Amino acid sequence: MTLEDVGRLPSVDSSGISVSSLDESHIGLVNQTWKFGKDDVAVGLIRNMIANFPSCCVLDAEGKPVSWILTYPSCAFGMLYTLPEHRRKGYAKILVSSLAKRNHSLGYPVYCCIEEENAASYRLFANLGFTEDPSYREAWFRVNEFQIFQ
Repeated sequence: MTLEDVGRLPSVDSSGISVSSLDESHIGLVNQTWKFGKDDVAVGLIRNMIANFPSCCVLDAEGKPVSWILTYPSCAFGMLYTLPEHRRKGYAKILVSSLAKRNHSLGYPVYCCIEEENAASYRLFANLGFTEDPSYREAWFRVNEFQIFQ
């Protein structure tokens, strides 16, 4: 889904909410909650994304992320996640809007790839003005790794 006009994003009230960027200390948290995470390959990808591309997170009173979104090396938004006890507070809307504005200001395209069965994310992005591009599909695959023993 793409967002052609960042200026048309609905306004979101983020007053009283601490929005920041992720840092290296958050890699483990993102990895353990990401559907495709939990291994060294994922840790490397997440580390690269946090170190080199824009991210946004909502911090709790102790300064720990409770909701976050990252930018893939392809510039697509991804890994949007909110801890279950913090859902239904509008954090995802705040983060998508913040990251869309930030990425646009950096000259990055503003788009995301959503799994076809993820209706909640599709609704969120559609409600924020993102539109589907039916001509574009992205596929993820991983070739089996092997070790050479000598």
